[in-house]
Amino acid sequence: MPTWTDIKDHARSSYKLAEEHDHSFKVVFEYPGGRLQAVIVSHYPAMGHSWVDLSSACCRVDRMDPRAALQQSFNLAVGSLCLDGDVYVVRHTMMVDHLQLADMEVPMHAVARAADQIEQSLPIYEPASDMHSHAEEELA
Repeated sequence: MPTWTDIKDHARSSYKLAEEHDHSFKVVFEYPGGRLQAVIVSHYPAMGHSWVDLSSACCRVDRMDPRAALQQSFNLAVGSLCLDGDVYVVRHTMMVDHLQLADMEVPMHAVARAADQIEQSLPIYEPASDMHSHAEEELA
């Protein structure tokens, strides 16, 4: 069973980490056209086990009807569409107990790709990753 340190070390050797904290790190994937999609990988204990959560923001809550969000979630091959505050995220959680480090690659890419595709499918494309800058402007 890998430790959280093993997982972070593996990620560091495979990707350039955009951010790194004690219990999370961020990887940013680039897609054609210069689009960027961030995946936040978090570690937490629950139900007596160690877990890793992969999440990638795709849009604000007001940009997608809840029924459409549920339909999008049903069609995802990996993970689900979840509401995190006022932002929809594609989220996939894995128990670390039997995780092989190489097994993180496909889910990380799948979560990023799904969030990117949902963003692109919206009528007016506005990257969810810009949300923080908009919120900071509103507070100023």
